[in-house]
Amino acid sequence: MRKIKAFLGLIIVLFLFQSAAAEIRSPQDFLGFKVGADRKLADMNQIIDYFMILGEQSPLIEVEEVGKTSMGNPFIVAVITSEDNHKHLEKYRQIQQKLADPRKLKSGEAEKLISEGKAVVMVNCSIHATEIAACQMSMELAYDMAAKRDKTTKEILDNVILILTPMHNPDGIQMVVDWYKKYLGTKYEGGRMPWLYNKYVGHDNNRDWFMFTQKETKLTIKVHNAWHPHVIVDMHQMGSTGPRLFVPPYVDPYEPNIDPILRQEVAMMGTFMATELTSEGKGGVMHSMGFDAWTPARAYHHYHGGIRILTEAASVKIATPIDVPWERLSPQVKQESVSMPLPWKGGKWTLRDIVDYDYSAVRAALTNAARLRENWVRNFYLIFRKAVEQTEPPYSYIIPEKQRDLSTALKMLDILKTGGVEIHRAKKPFTAGGFEYPEGTFIVYMAQPFGGFAKTLLEPQVYPEIREFQGGPLKTPYDVVGHTLPFLMGVEAVKVDEPFEAETRLVKGITKPAPVIELKKGALFYVWGHESNDDIVAANRLLDKGYTIFWAAEEFSSEGMLYPEGTMLIRCSDRTEDDLKAVSKNLLIRFRGIEEEPGIKAYVFRKPRIGLYKSWTASMDEGWTRFVLEQFEFQYKSLFDKDIRAGNLAEDFDVIIFPDLSDRAIFQGVPEESFPPEYAGGIGEIGVKNMEDFIQSGGTLVTMNSSSEFGIKRLHIGVEDRASGLRRDEFFIPGSLLAVINDRDHPITYGYGRDAVVFFRRSPVFKVFEGRSVVKYAPEALLSGWISGEEHLTGHSALADVPFGKGRVILIGFPAQYRAQSHGSFKYFFNSLFYGASTLKDM
Repeated sequence: MRKIKAFLGLIIVLFLFQSAAAEIRSPQDFLGFKVGADRKLADMNQIIDYFMILGEQSPLIEVEEVGKTSMGNPFIVAVITSEDNHKHLEKYRQIQQKLADPRKLKSGEAEKLISEGKAVVMVNCSIHATEIAACQMSMELAYDMAAKRDKTTKEILDNVILILTPMHNPDGIQMVVDWYKKYLGTKYEGGRMPWLYNKYVGHDNNRDWFMFTQKETKLTIKVHNAWHPHVIVDMHQMGSTGPRLFVPPYVDPYEPNIDPILRQEVAMMGTFMATELTSEGKGGVMHSMGFDAWTPARAYHHYHGGIRILTEAASVKIATPIDVPWERLSPQVKQESVSMPLPWKGGKWTLRDIVDYDYSAVRAALTNAARLRENWVRNFYLIFRKAVEQTEPPYSYIIPEKQRDLSTALKMLDILKTGGVEIHRAKKPFTAGGFEYPEGTFIVYMAQPFGGFAKTLLEPQVYPEIREFQGGPLKTPYDVVGHTLPFLMGVEAVKVDEPFEAETRLVKGITKPAPVIELKKGALFYVWGHESNDDIVAANRLLDKGYTIFWAAEEFSSEGMLYPEGTMLIRCSDRTEDDLKAVSKNLLIRFRGIEEEPGIKAYVFRKPRIGLYKSWTASMDEGWTRFVLEQFEFQYKSLFDKDIRAGNLAEDFDVIIFPDLSDRAIFQGVPEESFPPEYAGGIGEIGVKNMEDFIQSGGTLVTMNSSSEFGIKRLHIGVEDRASGLRRDEFFIPGSLLAVINDRDHPITYGYGRDAVVFFRRSPVFKVFEGRSVVKYAPEALLSGWISGEEHLTGHSALADVPFGKGRVILIGFPAQYRAQSHGSFKYFFNSLFYGASTLKDM
């Protein structure tokens, strides 16, 4: 009788499960086509709508709008787990928070939490919007998790909390789908868009994981920090002729602050996933190729107790299938190897194929997390226990309150705080490393849960020399290799190896001191400095209010106070006091009134009329430049090829910026075979002539990094690029931070000292025959990263100011605004804009 009752009970439960599953709408029923079907795509709104339906129909799925994207669209995440887990979701989140800080746990508490905790897996889909399969797959994955009742799915739901980001870049998904549908059935079907698939940064949106500049990054970090997932699956696509899917292990090098436990977990999870796909007969799955784990710009998770599992699937033409015959496959994937024992045989490759591989990869990760739940939770705890108990030097980093640009130093501290780093502040003077520091000094101790993240960002990088083979050339890193925030941002930070005593308080939030306005009755001018980036914002706000700015070209004194070159002045009016109060909002700035004429030469300018060249090559650097200009309140207009070809540029612009683009991209643009005719072609010969006319009539061209080639080649100015033509084995710097020496008498260097730091990435090296070398590379220039062939760099110019008719060409031979990270070199760029719109006059 008991067996019969048990059997009937099981039948009833299965019936109820099947009934619940039948009520959940499938993606195919919702969309009207199968996910991954040839030439069929769900757009942003359809994906959001479908997840909202799942959230209503299934008790296993909660969908939350975390915030709005850069373009104001919903950014959603879905939390998927069992009904019982959902009832105790906050409990499991708190377990993660507690295990991430073992200092707060009582004896024996950790084991109890480990036994109760769940594996937390975060899956991020299609951050690069043209790599669109994962966001399509996410609907099928979520549906199956809600509707399937097999043993493995139940095991996952019981043991795993899945945080699914179906679209990591919703804005881009909509743009890509709209473009694809518009040209479906034409020769442009499946081709690239002529603009970025993100408002500002395009493909660089996954290089923002330590600077947190973009809204989508901030929203992701908000979710990540709430849960501290053990596993993060980051789903991408790559070229079409290599492996069908890449999974880790990564190749060397790992960034040295990543815990060894975590490195082994990456290898274990990656090979498990490869094994599962291979057991399903999916060929061409490869690990241990190409991708490293060096830069934190792509791997925030590695410093927060989680592993980043990068997947890279072979692409199609968005949703259009392709044929990849055997002979077109890369040699490395044509034969069996340790990293790929089951080659793919070639043939037709479709969006559905990518969806299937992506789906299997995620299911494998979830299966592993479910079966090894306790291992993942325990290792998470062990990683943080090691972090808080570590005793190896350095003991701390000290960030003095006295900085050349305190506002930027506070931004750096806020970045660390966003990453969970504890920051202390001295309540009394103290001594550390043989030096005395005053009250108010900031201290970052290394023995803390996220001390590895702090150390990674505060210390100089020493990239290892890894060669392609013994005696061969140096291996090219996957991405940039220098990311030291104090160098990037122009902040003084002091490493202290030995322990010291200091009475401190934990900083709860990073706040700026209030602005200071020293009002003076009868003042003729108000003056302010030029050392901080906040000083630049104040200038732009005053320009917006119609003021003329006088930029001191020589030092002067007033009432016993000495003011250096670069000091900014405005003439007083009846409304100036109110205007100063308005413009100083949220700025760390000091205005001071003076009663006398300074009697000096000054660069005089009103609001610069700035044009930013926007090529149809969809330049990420152009996007970053727009972002930086907007953040620091410069007004600009985008200039397209047709605008430059139309001419009369001086009527609308004082300064034109060419972002980091090759001369070919500027001159030739994109080909008509690949893009509709309205986007094809560059500025051409007529555009070059119009740029010459603009500059000769008094305009300024500012070229950034590679676009300096245009000035040298097309305008025939007296500058040579010493790096041009050098072989990679002769000269190579893969994204590193270098020391430079400034000509302090030039307005482009106002606000700097003699020594500074710039970021070098695929940059020119100038020998200046005419004009003026404004910034030169220092001897032994490498500060962080890697350099090969330094003799080709030393003593040559990084920035040049070259007269051209009545105007000038300013060659900034490095990415001064690089990924909105290099705050320390922003002023070279900003000063060039002010200088380019100014006239030197007597005051």
